[in-house]
Amino acid sequence: MAKIYGPDGWVNWDYIMQQPESIISVVGARGTGKTYGLFKWLINNRKKFIYLRRMKSQLDECRRDGNPFKKLNADLETDIKPFPAAGSVAFREKDKDGPLIAVGVALSVVANVRGVDYSDFDYIVFDEFISSEGERPIRNEFQAFLNFYETVNRNRELAGEPAVQCFLLGNANRLTNPYFSGWGFMRTALKMLAGHQMVWRSADGTRLMIMLVDSAISNRKKQTALYKNASRDFMTMALD
Repeated sequence: MAKIYGPDGWVNWDYIMQQPESIISVVGARGTGKTYGLFKWLINNRKKFIYLRRMKSQLDECRRDGNPFKKLNADLETDIKPFPAAGSVAFREKDKDGPLIAVGVALSVVANVRGVDYSDFDYIVFDEFISSEGERPIRNEFQAFLNFYETVNRNRELAGEPAVQCFLLGNANRLTNPYFSGWGFMRTALKMLAGHQMVWRSADGTRLMIMLVDSAISNRKKQTALYKNASRDFMTMALD
C-alpha cells in the first residue's frame, strides 16, 4: 500500500509509471489524485498523450467550461487551453499554435474510425472509463475500446518497440462495467475489495489493476461538509 500511495496520501504516480504493463486500470474513490496526478507526471516529464473520454458531450464540455487542466494550470503556472481540431480537441500551451500537450478524443466518435496516425503518442489517458448512473451506453463499448487501442498501438511491438501504455481511470460508480466484464475481471475485483487487496497483475504481464482501497485522502474527506451531510449510499460510492 505504501507504494500505491505517496507519503502525503495521494496516488503515487512516480511508482505506477515504473510498472511495465501496457494497460493499467486505477479505480477508486473521488478526489484521490488519479487524473490530476497522472496529468502532472506526464506534463512534468514532457510526454504527449491522448486524452480519451467515453462520450462526445464530455469532450465538448472540456472544450467549453470544463478544461481538465484548470487546476494544474494554477498549480504549475502553465496555460494549457483546449482548441477545436478535426473531430477532436487539441490541448496546447498558451495559444492555438503553442506546444501540443494532448489530443482529446471521444470513444463514441472514434469507435469505428480507422487509419488515423497516432504513432507519435505513447500514452493514452482514458478518464472516467466507468460510466455514471444515467450515462448513455456505447454499443459494443469494450470492443470499441480495443479497436481504438489497436489504432493507436498499430504494429509497434512487431517492430520491437514498447506497446502504448493506456491508463484507465475510474471512480467506483459500478463494478459491472463493460471493461471488467470484457476482461472477465468481475469476480477478482470483488475479491480484491473484500480482502482490501490493491494490486492485481495478469499472468501474461500486459495488464495491471489497482483498487484504491483504504485511502487516507478519502478518510480525511469524510470530515468535510459534503460528506457529513451525505447519505451512506453516496459515501460508499464516492469514498469507499
